[in-house]
Amino acid sequence: MNAFDLGEKIEKVFKRFNVNVELTDWTENNNRVRYDIKLRRNTTEEKLRAYAPDVQNRLKLPLFQVVTEDFDIYLVVSKHEAEYPRLPAILEDNVYREEVRKKKLPYFVGHNAMGKLVHVDLATLPHLLLGGASNSGKSVGLQAMIVSTAYTKRPSEVNLILIDVGAGDLMVFDGIPHLSCPVVRNCDAAYHTLMAVKDEMERRIDLEHTKPDDYRHLPRLVLVIDEFPALFTGQSSKEMSRAIAVAISSLLQRGRHAKIHLVLAAQNPTYQNMKIDLGNITARIAFRCARKNFSETILGEGGAENLLSSGSLLLKSPHSSGTEWIQGIYIKPRELRQLIQEMRELWMILPPKEFVITIPDSDSLSPPDTLESQLTCAVVRKGPSKVDQLLADLIMWTLEQKSISINSLMIRYHFGWNRASTMVKRLEELGIVGRPEGKAPREVIPDYPEDLPEELIGFLQNAGYSQDSVIDAFCNRTERPANG
Repeated sequence: MNAFDLGEKIEKVFKRFNVNVELTDWTENNNRVRYDIKLRRNTTEEKLRAYAPDVQNRLKLPLFQVVTEDFDIYLVVSKHEAEYPRLPAILEDNVYREEVRKKKLPYFVGHNAMGKLVHVDLATLPHLLLGGASNSGKSVGLQAMIVSTAYTKRPSEVNLILIDVGAGDLMVFDGIPHLSCPVVRNCDAAYHTLMAVKDEMERRIDLEHTKPDDYRHLPRLVLVIDEFPALFTGQSSKEMSRAIAVAISSLLQRGRHAKIHLVLAAQNPTYQNMKIDLGNITARIAFRCARKNFSETILGEGGAENLLSSGSLLLKSPHSSGTEWIQGIYIKPRELRQLIQEMRELWMILPPKEFVITIPDSDSLSPPDTLESQLTCAVVRKGPSKVDQLLADLIMWTLEQKSISINSLMIRYHFGWNRASTMVKRLEELGIVGRPEGKAPREVIPDYPEDLPEELIGFLQNAGYSQDSVIDAFCNRTERPANG
């Protein structure tokens, strides 16, 4: 059945339910057909959406989605089951690597009705409100947002501050190198954390005018607060609740001038329980909502209460004129744990410059003026971790080569492309290999053991390599480039 015949059949089935529509122009892509819809007689969009599932069941079409874009209504249908790549496959896809490089805070949101991947730059939004009912896919969407950024950007480029006093869905990220402090679970600790971030914003704004070069190299800060309303219900005093509301409002108003971005998530948000003016959050994502007023709080309009499948969402951003229907990115719990482990191995090599928040013990929490906030921290290592050992092994293997490439690491260590590429960048930062020159292999820079800095020698010795082993690596250097 071609698109014309299918369109006529859809019109007839709608008419049986007293829904009068006309399917006009259509486009085909990815085994999908998108029809322009014109509503006839007394048919409203609400009525169209209400009977769309019945028409889908009658025609036995796996994909049957009513989409509104720029005040126009479309119907996307397919005779085939819709399949979407999950986040790990997207991160490994060559097609999107260049797009990731262009973005400061990349976020893979999901796929639109025609199957195209939708990705945004959180840095340009610059804040995000995300909400949805229980089992709507909100938690997975929030986790995908964090992974999208942390997996593709260095800790020296992006620091994360995660506050989760409600659901506990962010605890899986505890310990990743991008964190400025452990995941915050206590309401009083959240208060101190927010005061520290607000102080950092003021410092950065001043730095931008007094020392613009120093400001330029500061990492972006992404503050994620899950179950945002729980921050206020769990506070020990009304004064602290008011202080939190004032701090967050200030960050929403001026944070973008200090490279600070907020992501607020809530299960059933209302204007009353959010406690702040949401006007400064211009980007919104709504998963399926239990009631229309929740959708109105998130998007400023209804619609999310009509979403059917888990993971489907409506995106509203300053870069589009209306809301866009998207099937959100899915990631299995096992895949999430694997990606987080890879992040630890990719990024925790040598302590980078970070924004670090030191939070007192819960028994000794005190006013924010005693809270320590600094740009660098010393990492005390009691022995080589698995990550350190892997890096040390990689350095020793590299010192035996004349040159290396991403392909050679993929073959030697069974890395994926992303991981191998990041490891090569780490070697460049450590002065082990040179900068890229087209597609040629990277030259190994040190010619003699004396060319290695003392800090790096100490790192290798801590990982079990003696000074004689380092000397042997140079002696064993092969004359054949290891270009894979």
